[in-house]
Amino acid sequence: MTSIKILFAIPLLLLLSTINAQLTSTKFSKKELNEDFSFLISSIEGTHPNPYTIISKAKFEKQVKKVKENFKDSLTLKEYYRLVSPLVASLQDGHTRLLFPGKKILNQDDYLFPFIVKSSIDEPYLKITEHIDSAYNKIPVGAEILSINKLSSKNIIHKIIENTSGESNSYRLKMGTDFSMFSILLSAYYDFNQNDFDIVYRYNGKASRIKVDAITIPEMNEIFKKKANTQTKKEEVKDYDFHLKPEIKTAIITFNYMTDQKSFQEFLKDSFLKIKENNIENLIIDIRENGGGNSALGNDLLQYISPVPFSQYKETVIKYSQLQKDFYKLYCEKDSNNCNTYNYIKNKSNGTFDTISNISTTTPNPINNRFIGDIYLLTSTKTYSSAMNFAQTFKHYKIGKIIGEETGGWVVSYGDYIPTELPNTKLKLNISTKKFYTIGTTNKDLHGVIPDEKVPAKDALTNVLNKIKNKKS
Repeated sequence: MTSIKILFAIPLLLLLSTINAQLTSTKFSKKELNEDFSFLISSIEGTHPNPYTIISKAKFEKQVKKVKENFKDSLTLKEYYRLVSPLVASLQDGHTRLLFPGKKILNQDDYLFPFIVKSSIDEPYLKITEHIDSAYNKIPVGAEILSINKLSSKNIIHKIIENTSGESNSYRLKMGTDFSMFSILLSAYYDFNQNDFDIVYRYNGKASRIKVDAITIPEMNEIFKKKANTQTKKEEVKDYDFHLKPEIKTAIITFNYMTDQKSFQEFLKDSFLKIKENNIENLIIDIRENGGGNSALGNDLLQYISPVPFSQYKETVIKYSQLQKDFYKLYCEKDSNNCNTYNYIKNKSNGTFDTISNISTTTPNPINNRFIGDIYLLTSTKTYSSAMNFAQTFKHYKIGKIIGEETGGWVVSYGDYIPTELPNTKLKLNISTKKFYTIGTTNKDLHGVIPDEKVPAKDALTNVLNKIKNKKS
């Protein structure tokens, strides 16, 4: 499967063109808010194997009490989301999250920040990377934003992290800003009633202060429409890709997403045939942009590179709940081919657990159909879920060297989420149902896969290519 990405214009165009002003101004009664909140808390506690792994139950309950105290006689969806989102995010489970409502909490008269910004967990926290339009160019590309309306960039970054679910802070920041444009987040989390922004920025070592006009949603919508009409060059982003560098006897497999197993198996068959035909000695596997998917694809690739029988998982703990049963029952009713899981869990008592030990291993391909050479795995904070499982298996069996950043996904983590929605506000909620122990882990391993050599993700490929070139010289 191949997806197409045209800079930033199309996703935001779809978001901004479908804003429902009536919906965003709707207010919910205190009774409705409490009903939704009770449903949220009971659903998490009844479904999640252990929501209090990172935050203590006592601390969580303090936060619950504080949130409830802020329910007024009525709140808009945006006001309610601002109160509840940090509570769910405090669980620090990337698969248990309140989905960002996007267009549902935007108004046509909201003022938006008129620059494309890159965010970072470290300084510079906010950096301008692109002008939305030539009319909004008073601050140069490359400038570091120090504050917006007297809010420090560091505090804004912390606000995004506070509202985004995930295990590590760096992953939470990337998830928040990657899936939602910075200006949208700023409008969602702060109320700026003025039609301009008071900005302090630094460029070429000099700090400056300036006021810039805000951009309204209709204005931004028009700009994006023009961009969509004038941009003809499309950047193709494949789920997996193969590239040869025969001059240094190196092959690169870019593995962006774990989907469509049959196509991936054909891709691997063709790729490793080319590797053999070209007498390749070095293999680079790039999973820096891989957020997960079907872990079976990880097994398919491991069969071509692992020198020994392997298993991605050590143990899986499953919790049974009514929410889980209702979801799989509906899934079964839609298609009888999907009934196996429902038939297995329907008679399990709610709140009970099963522990499945993964003692079986997968046998790698015969040596004549397996790569024998130096293998490098590139990782980043975006490496998550099933991609993290692959990285941990790679590390555990010492298949090669890992270069890059610690993975965003932790080696002991929760997943296999059940989607639901709050009954009145209709905010969408995902809740994990399983705890996964990847191979070689214990309960103490609350961290991602640690690379053998820590390198900023953007520099990892260049780093490895230089190693290979130096090795040849």
